[in-house]
Amino acid sequence: MLRRLVAGGTALAVLLLLLAPPVPRVALASARTCTGWTSEYVPPTTIRVYRTVGPARGSVQVVPFRRYVDTVLAAEFGASAPVEALRAGAIIVKQYGWYFARVWRGGSTAHGGCYDVTDNGVDQVYWPERIHPGDRQLQAVQDTWTISLRKYGRFIPTGYDRGASTGSCGSNADGWHLYQASAYRCALEGMLYPEILRTYYGPGFGLIQPGINDVNGQGTGSIGIAVPGTPGAGGGDSPASGPGSPGAVASASPAPTSAMPSPSATPEASPTASPLPAASTTPFPVPATGGFYDTIPADGPQQTGQPAALPAGTSPDPVTTLGWAFSDVDHDGRADVLRLERMGSAGYRIQVSRSLGGGRFGPATTWWSDVGGGLHIASDASVQLLAGDFTGDGIGDAALLVGSRGTPPMAAAGDGTPGTPAVVPPARLYLLRSDGTGFAAPQTWWSGQLDVARAQAFAADVTGDGRADLVVATDLYPSDLAAPADLAAPADPAAPTPTSSPDGSATTSSGPTAGPGGTELPVGIRFLVARSGPGGGLGPLTTWYDMTDTVAAQARIVVEDVNADGYADVVVLRPSGPAGSQLVGLLSNGARFSRVTLWSSTSFSTAASKMAAADVNGDGLGDVVVLYDAGSAGTRLYRFISTGTAFVAGAPTLDPALDWGTVQPF
Repeated sequence: MLRRLVAGGTALAVLLLLLAPPVPRVALASARTCTGWTSEYVPPTTIRVYRTVGPARGSVQVVPFRRYVDTVLAAEFGASAPVEALRAGAIIVKQYGWYFARVWRGGSTAHGGCYDVTDNGVDQVYWPERIHPGDRQLQAVQDTWTISLRKYGRFIPTGYDRGASTGSCGSNADGWHLYQASAYRCALEGMLYPEILRTYYGPGFGLIQPGINDVNGQGTGSIGIAVPGTPGAGGGDSPASGPGSPGAVASASPAPTSAMPSPSATPEASPTASPLPAASTTPFPVPATGGFYDTIPADGPQQTGQPAALPAGTSPDPVTTLGWAFSDVDHDGRADVLRLERMGSAGYRIQVSRSLGGGRFGPATTWWSDVGGGLHIASDASVQLLAGDFTGDGIGDAALLVGSRGTPPMAAAGDGTPGTPAVVPPARLYLLRSDGTGFAAPQTWWSGQLDVARAQAFAADVTGDGRADLVVATDLYPSDLAAPADLAAPADPAAPTPTSSPDGSATTSSGPTAGPGGTELPVGIRFLVARSGPGGGLGPLTTWYDMTDTVAAQARIVVEDVNADGYADVVVLRPSGPAGSQLVGLLSNGARFSRVTLWSSTSFSTAASKMAAADVNGDGLGDVVVLYDAGSAGTRLYRFISTGTAFVAGAPTLDPALDWGTVQPF
């Protein structure tokens, strides 16, 4: 489905590309089974329970699955369990019932009524007549409803037991069971549920959370595409009905094809790469109701939350959009759209358009502003918007990475003049914690040395502890490669040398290493991580990987979990060979990145590509969408679907209405 969100004033508009799965993710099995639910990504709607207690004793009840999980969690984990232990327990309880709603063990009554589970300790205690879940238990189920786990890639029946009351955190872990007493201690020590589950179910543990950037709460992700807006568009002045007006619905017709100009010829994969299908006029698969565009009115420049009186000598105009992001900041299970704006000389603000489901978004409102006071960010500062759950409370937060421009190192001169190190200015990451309705005052979450102007930053959980870390891609200079061992990237036998790339093609970073004025030129990309921790804030930036066959200016970078192991990974689209490109994965193990090639082509141009990440088919594996320059014909959109070990390219869609030169995917 295609939905459009239009912003007013001189801001940008957002085209949300909602990508439905290509095949049904939910189906029922044949009558030879009982409930026979087949999906491993969407929980069942009902479960058949054989009752051994209460007024329904001896019968089989068809129970709404959500009510079953709520009740079992209350019976098995209790109201006083720590919140993170409850969340871990909610996943375990749910997956146990889910597994046996899929895999029938042959249970049936004397009268032939089949059932999936019994209501007692043989399976899980379900006694709704006497046991009722409390608010904390209901919230734990809500927070984790779409999440399931894997063991060596398999959907398993999860086991749990109380365990010894004297055990320390993880002391009795066997890789297959959650032991409640010791797991409670893990939670009390500051572990969040992903780390608790990994402690008890590793090795081979994987966490499946379908729908990266899920704006509808249905388990499939979307990308946003910011496009230039028209002043006043969507501000309520349009007709009340008709295609393209606020609230109107119009059918999406197939995009016409047209010849690509020679500078942007249709890319073709090499014989050994994942093939690129021929261009298609069929839009991305949509539900049977068809796709549509939907415009949502946004407020003008004077937004809610902006002070009526501006500081003397300042002006809110012009409004400049500095960045976009997705985050579920209102804790309703749907990703919202965040926009960072510079308000002329008056200051900054973050606007939020809350997802209403169905591809609809509410009007943009100001959740935070420093207009008239606050951070006092310098007018020439470099500011980046990040979004993620930095505190692990299940609510998305915003963050601002703020710094000034530094200078690259100076190369040694031929006359013996020694080189000089780079000037790396101080920088700070300010956390703006969400309470579901607005952002709290900025809190310093990290500080250190970073040239923000030359860096690309991301908020992602690469350490697998359930909290967002700071991931930074920055220029790598020749003098950096001679840094002390404790600052250098970990040794990686799969890493390329500075003079060759993994596929044997010529490196893109070869050439002169000194630029005008004797400054060093970048020879690669350094990936750094500042780890989150249970005490709040982030640790120092440390090097996780040096990529020496691509420079940042030539690469396209996103961060997502491509193999569903619970650790976010880095995906880099980089030039390869004379005219081709590669999708390279820097896979995290919680402590470092290791490199793998996920896809390659001999004719797909990185320079003609822009990239965003989303789980477009709802299987919990991070996919990417590439917007490809079709010249005067518009923009081609390619989906690259992750299999966990590689990307498979899908048929592209040509959208002649998207001007590739002005769009910004996120």
